[in-house]
Amino acid sequence: MMPGMTPPSPSSPLPATSRRIVVTGCDHAYFHLVTELIASVRDHADTPIGVIDCGMTAQQVAQLTAWDIRVITPCLPDYAPKQAVRKRPSLAINISKLWLDQMLPEFDLFLWLDADTWVQDGHALEQMFAAGESRTLAIVPEIGAKIANLLGVRWICPGWMQIRSFLYKNASRARLPFHIRTRIGAKPLLNAGVFCLHRNATIWPVLRRWQALILPRRGMAFTQDQLCMALAVYVDDQPVTFLDNSHNYLGPWLLDERTGQLANLFFPHAPVGIVHMASQKAMRSALDNTMAIPTIQGGTAAVNLRYAGMRGLLRRASRS
Repeated sequence: MMPGMTPPSPSSPLPATSRRIVVTGCDHAYFHLVTELIASVRDHADTPIGVIDCGMTAQQVAQLTAWDIRVITPCLPDYAPKQAVRKRPSLAINISKLWLDQMLPEFDLFLWLDADTWVQDGHALEQMFAAGESRTLAIVPEIGAKIANLLGVRWICPGWMQIRSFLYKNASRARLPFHIRTRIGAKPLLNAGVFCLHRNATIWPVLRRWQALILPRRGMAFTQDQLCMALAVYVDDQPVTFLDNSHNYLGPWLLDERTGQLANLFFPHAPVGIVHMASQKAMRSALDNTMAIPTIQGGTAAVNLRYAGMRGLLRRASRS
């Protein structure tokens, strides 16, 4: 869906819950993606939606308000790197993720979806919410087919290796002690692009304690959310519920030509639940940009992974 269009109402909505909300955030440049995310959520669920405003235009804010979308002011604690946020206001989104329970007191259950995600299968939404009801961090660990080198190991010589994982490198940048770096360095990254938390989850203050330690040291506003989650789970033993990669699917990409849907690489190739277009800058910027991906049926197809791009494939499949 492009700006100026009205988001569709759910055709077969899943049950509404007044105390739960889907939350995302964007600036003016990502607004087109957020409108598509909103449409994809409303395809499946009658759930309140909120957008953290980190640089949208007045016209964009008015458009969201007209669609009954909550526009939320970001939360910037005193220790936030103010100069970095002034230069790049969207950094406030990743900082605010760890304050949703404080920012939205009228809700109990928060499902975060990054602006470059969209919902293909509504059951993934319900499963995320159900996992979050347990008061644990409901999240997808980055393990599976996409991560060919899970530990990020570089062999130096026989018997010696260097860990180069995301968590180890970011813990080093944050100047965390070596015993903490080694404790989390070989663990799977917890991808903060999709997660669900209940307001009564015990992890909230733990996340913010790590955030208050990390941000003043090196800033790191863009990556601190994932690092804080890993530290809270792997160091502080906060409870976590892992969901499979279909709930935050980053690839490898596979198309089911029969249904016009993206499918999980793993057999039996079930439909992907939540699509995450991380590292897909070209396709995020324009629908004309495509990539060739394999199909279950043995061919290849030129696909744009955005919601608006996939809708055309779905319509053609339904007519055939």
